[in-house]
Amino acid sequence: MKIESTDIIRLIEQFLKENNLTATLETLQKETGVFLNTVDDLDSFKASIQKGEWDVVLASAEQAQIAPNKRIDLYEQIIIELVEQQDVNPARALLRQTEPMEIMRTQQPDRYLHLERLMSRTTFDASFAYKSGETRDSRRTSIAEQLLNEVDEAPASRLLTLLGYSMKWQLQQSMLANSDSYNLFFGKATTLSTVKEDKVPQRLLATVKFPKKQHPTSLAFSFDGVYLATGSMDGFIEIWNYMTGKLATELKYQADGSLMLMEEAVTGLAFSHNSDFVCSGALDGKIKIWKIKTGTCFKRFSAAHSDNITCVEFSPDDSQVLSGGADHMVRIHGLKSGKMLKEFRGHSAPITSAVFSEDGSRVISASDDGYVRIWDTESATCLHSVVPDIQNHGLTFPGTHSLLVIPGSSNFVVCTKSPSIYLMSVDGKVLKCFTASQSTCNAFQTAALLPHGKYMLAVSDQSILHYVDFETNTMHAENKIPNDDVTGMACHPKLNIAAFISNDRRIPIWTA
Repeated sequence: MKIESTDIIRLIEQFLKENNLTATLETLQKETGVFLNTVDDLDSFKASIQKGEWDVVLASAEQAQIAPNKRIDLYEQIIIELVEQQDVNPARALLRQTEPMEIMRTQQPDRYLHLERLMSRTTFDASFAYKSGETRDSRRTSIAEQLLNEVDEAPASRLLTLLGYSMKWQLQQSMLANSDSYNLFFGKATTLSTVKEDKVPQRLLATVKFPKKQHPTSLAFSFDGVYLATGSMDGFIEIWNYMTGKLATELKYQADGSLMLMEEAVTGLAFSHNSDFVCSGALDGKIKIWKIKTGTCFKRFSAAHSDNITCVEFSPDDSQVLSGGADHMVRIHGLKSGKMLKEFRGHSAPITSAVFSEDGSRVISASDDGYVRIWDTESATCLHSVVPDIQNHGLTFPGTHSLLVIPGSSNFVVCTKSPSIYLMSVDGKVLKCFTASQSTCNAFQTAALLPHGKYMLAVSDQSILHYVDFETNTMHAENKIPNDDVTGMACHPKLNIAAFISNDRRIPIWTA
């Protein structure tokens, strides 16, 4: 298939015309010698001539390559009708200041003089204006027939339409990521900007709905802010447009119904920092790494843990995956080798959360045994073992969960299965305790940080959304989440958006 360069020029010319860039259009036509010579609809163009809608006709005719004699006929008729309407000044301007009439003056002086005399008459006389046997309507019909032979019909906005088709095809072929903003010139999605300040989400943005008898078990936002991923009881991993709550069907495999699938319920999800991969952990102790664009399995760890996976996270450089399991173990797996690289032993109950410090030098883990352990990543040595809630309890401690590293800091937050949340340092010190009222919280279930880390959101066993303000060191109770027994949540990395999961088949997505 060959595309003519003149066709590309005409696409640009049509765009210039439709956006009233007249001077640029005239320059392009003059330099290339390629004229648009099109109208959106021939029937409408003909009707405009026959109705005497000359402003519409001229808008098209001025940018077309029309034979001089036919252009002269057009301008002559417009002048005659302006005189008939007693609009002598516009008629005189057309006669004396336009190129077609200048050609008439030099080549057909008698015809030009006839128009001058017509304008000087005090009353309009059709018999004087038109040749014998001609009328206004017959002249319009004749001009319409002449001009229709000079122009072609072309649908409006062809350039934008063709670009739209191209992008749609690339989306279907997974050559583009879904994005509300796309830089067409550079051929990439515009990077989503981070909000200027953290604000607590308080209103419903969208709802993701699962089939009956199914419900989500895990969720995560991609770091580039484009997608929301969910894992469910039936083992499916699905990618969603969080703005609409609809499946991201621009990913071809999802449009075709070929979803990513684990053999058991998905109990942990995490995106790579470059947002190219998603890691899923399952009830059977298996881990798989998936390519987002194609939905294919890139790497699998068939025996990552001897019991169900409880949490997964990529290392800061995306070369490793950190996992925690119900077997009390924390492990690091290498994506290149496909093998377990490190094992962290010491907890006496299922792991609930495990994260890397921001620089990757430490691994932090939380467990149902009530301890928070801080490990050296390289040696797997436990550097600190802390029970943050030890002052409020006796021999048994509430479980710890939801470890959150504060951006740009060596500090992190840990929730407990109590009304208390703790700010800790990477050297094991408890820096601050935040405790909710028992009227809104007996135990926190899940938590997440907003983009800048100023606010931390946490949901209680009463489905009340709380937030901690780290600048004022205060905790506040906000709205009630419509779902009972919220078990997990995720905050968008760039926007003030949060999504919540429970045993309900709906995921409410809130925005500020």
